[in-house]
Amino acid sequence: MTVALPIDPLVPEVVAALRAHAALVVEAPTGSGKTTALPPALLDTVAGEIVVLEPRRLAARLAARRVAAVRGEAPGETVGWQVRFEDVGGPRTRLRYVTEAILLRRLLADPSLRGVGAVVLDEFHERHLQGDLALALLRGRPGIKIVVMSATLAAGPVVGFLGDCAHLRAEGQSFEVAVEHAHGETDRPLAAEVATAVRRLCQGGLDGDVLVFLPGAAEIARARDACAPAVERFGLELAMLHGDLSAAEQDRAVTPGSRPKIILSTNVAESSVTVPGVVAVIDSGLARVASHSPWSGLPALRLQKISQASAIQRTGRAGRTRPGRCLRLYTQHDFSTRPAADVPEVRRADLAEALLFLHGLGIADPATFGWFEAPEPAALAAAETLLERLGALRAGGLTDTGRRLLELPLHPRLGRLLVEAERRGVGGDGATACALLGERSIDTPPRATGDSDVVVRLDAARRDPNVERARKQLVRLVRKTAPAADPDAALRMAVLAAFPDRVGKRRRRGEAEIVLSGGGSAELARESVVTSADLLVAVEVEERRTGTSRRVLIRTASAIEPDWLLDLVPDVLREEREAVWNEAAGRVEMVARLRYEALVLDETRRPPGPGDGAAAGAVLARAARARGLHAFAPEGVQVPGEGRDQRLSLA
Repeated sequence: MTVALPIDPLVPEVVAALRAHAALVVEAPTGSGKTTALPPALLDTVAGEIVVLEPRRLAARLAARRVAAVRGEAPGETVGWQVRFEDVGGPRTRLRYVTEAILLRRLLADPSLRGVGAVVLDEFHERHLQGDLALALLRGRPGIKIVVMSATLAAGPVVGFLGDCAHLRAEGQSFEVAVEHAHGETDRPLAAEVATAVRRLCQGGLDGDVLVFLPGAAEIARARDACAPAVERFGLELAMLHGDLSAAEQDRAVTPGSRPKIILSTNVAESSVTVPGVVAVIDSGLARVASHSPWSGLPALRLQKISQASAIQRTGRAGRTRPGRCLRLYTQHDFSTRPAADVPEVRRADLAEALLFLHGLGIADPATFGWFEAPEPAALAAAETLLERLGALRAGGLTDTGRRLLELPLHPRLGRLLVEAERRGVGGDGATACALLGERSIDTPPRATGDSDVVVRLDAARRDPNVERARKQLVRLVRKTAPAADPDAALRMAVLAAFPDRVGKRRRRGEAEIVLSGGGSAELARESVVTSADLLVAVEVEERRTGTSRRVLIRTASAIEPDWLLDLVPDVLREEREAVWNEAAGRVEMVARLRYEALVLDETRRPPGPGDGAAAGAVLARAARARGLHAFAPEGVQVPGEGRDQRLSLA
């Protein structure tokens, strides 16, 4: 049965606008049905394939399955989806829901996007970096219609950016939602707060579903356990909604049931997925937001407070079909001091992957690229420097390594690890290491020994279903080479190739303090197996702040050998020679240092030689002036001018 959606009256206008214009911006509130109603409405209007960009894998899958069900088809017929390592479609597929990265990779393979008639950028207000890139690259492309859909974004800048652009707005349908804030701060666990809020709603009478917003799968699991007594007592159902669940479990969360349901969800239900039947929302006020680790440089999900705009969207989920209720597990003051909206990724995310992609398209100077919103010059420069250190760029152009990195669905650091691993005959282990570092953190097994936390975690990583799924996909991309004679050392070299700017040296033998090549120091975690190596790579680092004190803890390290630096990053090594005054010995010495950024890897001292006269003389003169000439005169010899004028040039 087809359900009427608030967006339905706007559909004819959308079709007419796309016939008359090359681009269209649609503003429609969350829950209006734009994701599942507008793209299929274009099938009879647009020639060729329609590609819909979704910000999350879960949203792409659910939207495609829902549209296929409404059409009475199985997924993969007219409607399909494609996300990382998953492609559901066929020769008859004309409407394809994909993640933003999939479209960018398709542009690399086929810049003309042959066969594509329209691209729909859904939930553009989230301002993902890849969505920004897609918008800029698609602008003005002949033969391809562009539809930008947003719930909260001010449309003016997008309309102006696209030029020949129409703009439509749907007011949608919403009911009043009564918002209740926490009375004060609490140190109770989040799961306990959720369970208390569920009981409050049930005791007041519950005749619909409750949508609970939590940061991630771990918090959802804890809340599930905490809510179990209330679910049993009040005869409720309990469902979860996040990206690691099976398709059946995801469908169960968004399908109406016979009893009121408690749905524990990540922020995917904030805007990307509509859950029908919701009459109340419990908002933790938290989310894991795409960012990058300032230490590893890898993409990361950081726990943080949501913005006011996100909180308002979450609240609106309770008022889609009738008046509702929202319990915010934070105070009114907390809400009022939050930022009005989230900062776009282009201003906070690592740009290395985006710059590598632009170089792959032949855009040699990303600063002149037609960004929708230009990133900071310093961020562009940092990303360019990293790509050079990874060996992906040389003299502003892609190297063979850089072109190989573009073939891999990995951040450039992890791609570099895999490329070096396959070159050294440990491609399979390299794929496991990439899956381990890219998917989640795996603890070091008890009583493990070795020279690398990455190496000793490989077996445990293979037992993790998410890591194993990614590993199997990556192994298919590995090029076969002769096996390494020393696999552990080969993999440790691959880790260095991926993190050449994260080299550290033990300050003193046997101690945990590590001096970092980029400056500063850190402490090696007790759990690390890297107990004796002088040189290492700091792969995963955690910053801990207590009051005004700051502690940097290396949680994952991998030992390296000095000559590996010469092999992999010779351009960073620097030899220094200088004459110095040895105060204790009372003489000039010549010091030679081998330096890797801020680290001194090796230092030797010797007496001045035949070619060192000028430098040694200058140091001796400075020492003489500092100590007084009498210090250098033989005992009993009067220094001329002593006591009156001791100036003397020894240079």
